[in-house]
Amino acid sequence: MIPDLAARVAFMIISDDPARAVPGLVMATRMKMNRGADVRVLFFGPGVQLAASGRIDEQLRDLRDAGIATKACSANVENYGVAVEIAARPIELLSAGAEVEQFALLGYTVVSF
Repeated sequence: MIPDLAARVAFMIISDDPARAVPGLVMATRMKMNRGADVRVLFFGPGVQLAASGRIDEQLRDLRDAGIATKACSANVENYGVAVEIAARPIELLSAGAEVEQFALLGYTVVSF
């Protein structure tokens, strides 16, 4: 690895199953903490239900503590009716299309869980 370069990885959490999503969230935290990677996390589709459910609050705290801002698709949050639950967590709402476009323009590798 070239010392001055950091990987750019965007984790898209699209599953509402913690068994599928938690490994990605843990990997995101560890990549940031252990390797200094430039990591982004976006909850999309059913993933916003998982983020709102309370079942991954520990992982959300770990991401925040690692300096990783978590984001969720505002349209999905509205469609799934979880705005109150999302507002109680360290998650920013945004347009997912614009965020994914930024991933592409800035050269992020996108992985989904």
